[in-house]
Amino acid sequence: MRLSFSLLSLYSMVATSEAFAPTSQIVNKSCGCTSTTLFGAFNKGNKQAALMKKMADAKKQREIDSGEAVPEPTEAKDKAQDKLSDEEMKKQNDLKRFQELLDSEAATVNYNIGGGNYQTQQQEEEDLDAGQKGADRLFEGDPAPVEPFEDLLNFTTGNALCKKGASKVVPWLDKSLSKQSDFLIVVTDPREKSSELRSALKNMSMLLTPDILSRLIVINADSPGETRRFLKKNDIDNINVYCDEKREWMRQYTVLGENRWAMCSMVLKDGRVEKLVRELDVELATQVIKSFVKSMKR
Repeated sequence: MRLSFSLLSLYSMVATSEAFAPTSQIVNKSCGCTSTTLFGAFNKGNKQAALMKKMADAKKQREIDSGEAVPEPTEAKDKAQDKLSDEEMKKQNDLKRFQELLDSEAATVNYNIGGGNYQTQQQEEEDLDAGQKGADRLFEGDPAPVEPFEDLLNFTTGNALCKKGASKVVPWLDKSLSKQSDFLIVVTDPREKSSELRSALKNMSMLLTPDILSRLIVINADSPGETRRFLKKNDIDNINVYCDEKREWMRQYTVLGENRWAMCSMVLKDGRVEKLVRELDVELATQVIKSFVKSMKR
């Protein structure tokens, strides 16, 4: 009863103060309302909001007094805050782990595009490990065999290159002395109808200059007919592609892959393997080739 009487008295005071509020002769011409009326409406809204808050607090206290509601203990609030802090800490740790992952990936894909670096750190380490283990694979500086070129198939005619055709592909076999000092870039993929190689072919055709493309050949594992159909369908006519259906060239140059079949790229010059990248990333193929060229022209 005491609480109800207090609320009624408070509401009566609010109503009385509004009844004796002064008026003003200043009128807003656009709406026909006095400034005092507008202020009174605003003031009334604030008082009603305050009154509603007091009524809500009183209701909550009444429920507590009657045993219908139990106030939230301070310890529970502290635990909730601690839980929120744990969640925030978890988010911070997740961000740290994600950043570490990005850093490790950045360290792995460390292509120095525009410089002489064309291998990732992982590829360099794999070459070192293979060299220490005495793996049967070609390394940079090893002799580049010529005979495997003779068995490559021309995708247009389906015929093997033989010695005459190989001499037109391999720079140091060319009759022209000026061409003998040039280099050859080779991109290979032992997988039939390789989606990665086909994507790389499209990118190389569009993104590499004629000067680079004149030094580039691609060796796939498809038949001449399949190669011809793909190149025609995609309007690729500026890349020299040769077929190695039996994968003899790839076996001789040890680019089949030790763990899995993948794209590879290399630079051959003066009968040697000058540059070699195993497991070539299709997204970085054109950039690696550009880096090859820059390093060779130094």
